[in-house]
Amino acid sequence: MKIDTHVHTTCSDGRKTVAEVFQLASELDIRLISITDHDTVDGYPAALEEAGKAGIRLVPGVELSTRDEDDHVDVHVVGLRIDPDNGPLRSELKLLADARVDARRRLLDRINDYLSDRYDVWEPVSFENVRKRVSGTIVGKPHIAAEVLEAARKTGIEIPEEELYRIFKLPEVETKKAYELTMAECIRLIKASGGLPVLAHPFEYARPDAVMKKFKKLGGVGVELCKYRQKTKMRSIRAIEPFERIMIERQLNMKTVEMARRYGLKLTACSDYHAKNGEPGMETDEYSIDISWLLE
Repeated sequence: MKIDTHVHTTCSDGRKTVAEVFQLASELDIRLISITDHDTVDGYPAALEEAGKAGIRLVPGVELSTRDEDDHVDVHVVGLRIDPDNGPLRSELKLLADARVDARRRLLDRINDYLSDRYDVWEPVSFENVRKRVSGTIVGKPHIAAEVLEAARKTGIEIPEEELYRIFKLPEVETKKAYELTMAECIRLIKASGGLPVLAHPFEYARPDAVMKKFKKLGGVGVELCKYRQKTKMRSIRAIEPFERIMIERQLNMKTVEMARRYGLKLTACSDYHAKNGEPGMETDEYSIDISWLLE
């Protein structure tokens, strides 16, 4: 069965609306899906309605970023089977979303300064114009990139998208969120909303085994097998030819299966789909995944 428990929409930093995601999922015969936008459940209840129309099983979800700690950087935790209407969850997500939007506003200011210093013809991009690209409360880097690249084209400036994302990470440009949760706080928040904490894309981190061990110790329940072939922001993936990425992806996922058994974590499968590369959905049969824990 084809499933995907990590999908983004325009409610955060995805490039397709909730309706477009479900239309694509239906075309690809995905039978179970979770909309897991960053720091928001704005995709609900629309996702519930679209899932009903498409006849696709929906597992409500959200994705949270953890504060850098214990030498672990930017670890993400997905909450599956959450209650999107849970009051404490929504209150905490509001704080996280506000901090994320503030960081993106400061990022755009720095991008405008950076490009103004290099191009006399640069016309600063308005944050309000960026927000028009968003269907929810979250402003993501793809929204900023899209607006900046469009402004660059209009003034005859050539900036490759990959180069712009490199600029985002420069010390004088990059911004940090003023409010973040620890891994332990993320896990507690997800569980308090009736959900199951799942470690996202473990091989994006420098020490996946150490991250997974800590995650389990703090009460984590599952871990993702991931469509790494689409994650070109990972240097190890971007550096190899596309036809070789599937082989690397399987190697990474088999290591995840091994570590999951060691730490007693359940498995799910996903693409972390943002509509930038590839398509959503993974076959559970490929790794013999038992997803009954998602359906209880």
